[in-house]
Amino acid sequence: MISSFCNFIRWAVQVLQAVSEASPNRARKGKTLQRKQNKAKLNSRRQSLADAGLLWKSGVRRSTRVRSRPLEYWRGERFLYGRIHNSLATVIGIKSFSPDKDGKEPVLKVKSFVSDQYADLVERAALH
Repeated sequence: MISSFCNFIRWAVQVLQAVSEASPNRARKGKTLQRKQNKAKLNSRRQSLADAGLLWKSGVRRSTRVRSRPLEYWRGERFLYGRIHNSLATVIGIKSFSPDKDGKEPVLKVKSFVSDQYADLVERAALH
Protein backbone atom coordinates (compact mmCIF):
# COMPACT_ATOMS: atom_id res chain seq x y z
CA MET A 1 0.00 0.00 0.00
CA ILE A 2 2.84 2.39 0.83
CA SER A 3 4.63 1.66 -2.44
CA SER A 4 1.50 2.44 -4.46
CA PHE A 5 1.12 5.70 -2.54
CA CYS A 6 4.78 6.59 -3.30
CA ASN A 7 4.20 5.79 -6.97
CA PHE A 8 1.16 8.06 -6.94
CA ILE A 9 3.20 10.88 -5.38
CA ARG A 10 5.94 10.47 -8.00
CA TRP A 11 3.35 10.55 -10.77
CA ALA A 12 1.72 13.70 -9.30
CA VAL A 13 5.10 15.45 -9.07
CA GLN A 14 5.85 14.59 -12.72
CA VAL A 15 2.47 15.94 -13.82
CA LEU A 16 2.98 19.17 -11.88
CA GLN A 17 6.44 19.64 -13.38
CA ALA A 18 5.08 19.10 -16.89
CA VAL A 19 2.30 21.63 -16.28
CA SER A 20 4.67 24.22 -14.83
CA GLU A 21 7.07 23.87 -17.81
CA ALA A 22 4.24 24.56 -20.26
CA SER A 23 2.96 27.53 -18.24
CA PRO A 24 2.17 30.64 -20.34
CA ASN A 25 3.42 32.84 -17.49
CA ARG A 26 7.00 31.71 -18.10
CA ALA A 27 6.80 32.74 -21.74
CA ARG A 28 5.31 36.07 -20.70
CA LYS A 29 8.13 36.67 -18.21
CA GLY A 30 10.66 35.95 -20.93
CA LYS A 31 9.03 38.49 -23.24
CA THR A 32 9.01 41.20 -20.58
CA LEU A 33 12.67 40.50 -19.84
CA GLN A 34 13.48 40.87 -23.55
CA ARG A 35 11.56 44.17 -23.69
CA LYS A 36 13.52 45.51 -20.73
CA GLN A 37 16.80 44.49 -22.33
CA ASN A 38 15.82 46.11 -25.65
CA LYS A 39 14.83 49.30 -23.83
CA ALA A 40 18.18 49.34 -22.03
CA LYS A 41 19.98 48.98 -25.36
CA LEU A 42 18.05 51.91 -26.83
CA ASN A 43 18.85 54.09 -23.83
CA SER A 44 22.52 53.21 -24.04
CA ARG A 45 22.61 54.50 -27.65
CA ARG A 46 21.52 57.98 -26.58
CA GLN A 47 24.23 60.57 -26.68
CA SER A 48 24.95 62.99 -23.91
CA LEU A 49 23.93 66.60 -24.38
CA ALA A 50 26.99 67.74 -22.43
CA ASP A 51 29.06 67.81 -25.62
CA ALA A 52 26.58 70.19 -27.23
CA GLY A 53 27.61 73.10 -25.03
CA LEU A 54 25.01 72.66 -22.30
CA LEU A 55 27.54 72.62 -19.46
CA TRP A 56 27.92 75.96 -17.78
CA LYS A 57 31.13 77.21 -16.24
CA SER A 58 29.72 76.41 -12.82
CA GLY A 59 29.46 72.76 -13.89
CA VAL A 60 25.66 72.66 -13.67
CA ARG A 61 23.72 71.56 -16.74
CA ARG A 62 20.78 73.79 -17.56
CA SER A 63 17.63 72.73 -19.32
CA THR A 64 17.14 73.77 -22.93
CA ARG A 65 13.40 73.19 -22.81
CA VAL A 66 11.36 75.79 -24.67
CA ARG A 67 8.19 76.66 -22.79
CA SER A 68 5.19 77.68 -24.84
CA ARG A 69 1.51 78.29 -24.39
CA PRO A 70 -0.94 75.41 -24.97
CA LEU A 71 -1.50 74.65 -28.65
CA GLU A 72 -4.70 75.78 -30.33
CA TYR A 73 -5.44 72.53 -32.11
CA TRP A 74 -8.56 73.92 -33.82
CA ARG A 75 -6.25 76.26 -35.75
CA GLY A 76 -4.09 73.34 -36.77
CA GLU A 77 -1.16 74.26 -34.53
CA ARG A 78 1.41 71.49 -34.20
CA PHE A 79 4.86 71.17 -32.64
CA LEU A 80 7.80 70.71 -34.98
CA TYR A 81 10.39 68.22 -33.77
CA GLY A 82 14.00 67.90 -34.90
CA ARG A 83 17.43 66.74 -33.79
CA ILE A 84 19.66 69.71 -33.13
CA HIS A 85 22.47 68.21 -31.03
CA ASN A 86 22.57 64.79 -32.78
CA SER A 87 20.81 63.44 -29.73
CA LEU A 88 17.20 63.43 -28.59
CA ALA A 89 14.43 64.95 -30.68
CA THR A 90 13.44 68.37 -29.36
CA VAL A 91 10.78 70.96 -30.17
CA ILE A 92 12.19 73.32 -32.80
CA GLY A 93 9.06 75.32 -33.59
CA ILE A 94 5.29 75.56 -33.97
CA LYS A 95 3.41 75.53 -37.25
CA SER A 96 -0.15 76.76 -37.75
CA PHE A 97 -2.53 77.60 -40.56
CA SER A 98 -4.04 81.08 -40.57
CA PRO A 99 -7.21 81.58 -42.61
CA ASP A 100 -7.03 84.15 -45.38
CA LYS A 101 -9.63 86.93 -45.33
CA ASP A 102 -10.30 86.78 -49.07
CA GLY A 103 -11.41 83.14 -48.93
CA LYS A 104 -8.23 81.85 -50.50
CA GLU A 105 -6.22 78.92 -49.23
CA PRO A 106 -4.98 79.17 -45.63
CA VAL A 107 -1.44 80.43 -45.12
CA LEU A 108 1.10 78.29 -43.26
CA LYS A 109 2.84 80.16 -40.44
CA VAL A 110 5.94 78.76 -38.72
CA LYS A 111 7.38 80.09 -35.46
CA SER A 112 10.95 78.87 -34.98
CA PHE A 113 12.52 78.33 -31.55
CA VAL A 114 16.04 77.70 -32.87
CA SER A 115 18.68 79.90 -34.49
CA ASP A 116 18.79 80.73 -38.19
CA GLN A 117 21.52 78.13 -38.56
CA TYR A 118 18.79 75.45 -38.46
CA ALA A 119 16.27 77.28 -40.69
CA ASP A 120 16.38 74.55 -43.35
CA LEU A 121 15.60 71.91 -40.71
CA VAL A 122 12.57 73.92 -39.54
CA GLU A 123 11.35 74.30 -43.13
CA ARG A 124 11.64 70.57 -43.80
CA ALA A 125 9.84 69.72 -40.55
CA ALA A 126 7.02 72.16 -41.39
CA LEU A 127 6.27 70.36 -44.66
CA HIS A 128 4.90 67.31 -42.84
